[in-house]
Amino acid sequence: MTLDTLPQLNIDGRDVCLRIGVDLGGSDIKFGATNLDADLLLLSDLVKLPSLTQEGPQKTTSQILAGITAVLTELGARWTQIADISVTVPCPCSADGVILEVTNLGTPENKHLWEMPFGDLLAEAVQGEAGCAIPVFACNDANAAGQDDDFLRFGHEPDSRTSVFITTGTGLGGCVLIDGTVFYGIGQAGELGHLKLAVPEMYANRYSADPNPACGCGGQQCVETRASLTGLIRRVTWALSDEGIALIRNELNAEGREFNPDTVAKLRELHDVAPKRAAYEVRTFADQHQDAFCRWLLEDWAIMIGALFASLSPVLHPNLFIIGGGLTEMSGPSRDWFLGVVKQAYKNINTQRSFQSKSGNCEITWSKSADQGWRGAILMGMRASQG
Repeated sequence: MTLDTLPQLNIDGRDVCLRIGVDLGGSDIKFGATNLDADLLLLSDLVKLPSLTQEGPQKTTSQILAGITAVLTELGARWTQIADISVTVPCPCSADGVILEVTNLGTPENKHLWEMPFGDLLAEAVQGEAGCAIPVFACNDANAAGQDDDFLRFGHEPDSRTSVFITTGTGLGGCVLIDGTVFYGIGQAGELGHLKLAVPEMYANRYSADPNPACGCGGQQCVETRASLTGLIRRVTWALSDEGIALIRNELNAEGREFNPDTVAKLRELHDVAPKRAAYEVRTFADQHQDAFCRWLLEDWAIMIGALFASLSPVLHPNLFIIGGGLTEMSGPSRDWFLGVVKQAYKNINTQRSFQSKSGNCEITWSKSADQGWRGAILMGMRASQG
């Protein structure tokens, strides 16, 4: 494939043939490129650079320009051939790409530096580098991931459909898509991780020592306090206490599942060094070794995701409930196990036949998108420009 073979479009005197997508994360920044219809990926491997978000928006802007330059160099393209640039950010954004609230950018000391129109800053820097104005669009990273999943399932088809998408990671992001378009309400609809859900009575015992977990948003009992890496770090600290070990051992014994003391010993060693490392290993042990203690902890996520979907089904009655994010990286058998727990929790909580989870009706499934939120950003930018 060469750029000469791609369809072109003349915009303000420029013959453009590609779109650039940027996924702005806390650890790294990923860059990709597509043709104008966004259905052809132009790079075999994404360009990745270390993230400088902790150093503020100006340093981040410089890093983004460097990444786009690297993409253009690999493609043998010019700045003037770029139709637009779309960037995901880990913050709530409006439909026209304005960052509404700075939540996960910068440090506590310099977070105020991000309280600015970042899209405008980047557009100005791009114009200085390119010598021409190139539209820049910013969007929430979870919305972008959901948009990419919808595209992989339905393409650009305008078929009637409703999907609820969540992405699991440090927090729990989400979005609602109606007929392939992200639904914003009047601004921040889809912040599903911040729904306040009471623990279903049938699961009260497992959460009895942790009834009202505090969320980073300032609230309590948000879904992401239980179904996220942040929540898991807190839970692991409790689970490795004498009280936690006793409760989990008793529940596993009652269910005929094996309690392995060696797992607890290994996790305690890791926890003493870094609680976050222990939390990461919980997923590894649950996936690779099918360890019952670690699977019990991940069931926290699955149960609350099932409860979230059961609470949303009477409100939205979607075709699909979709799970994306880090948990999709588990092996096939572990994904089947986790999804089974989600579905069982949903079934235990939802008793209405209309919202029974089955194909095409409140169907619970894994995301088809694999680390392509950057393309989702491109797709959202395309929809925003079309009005």
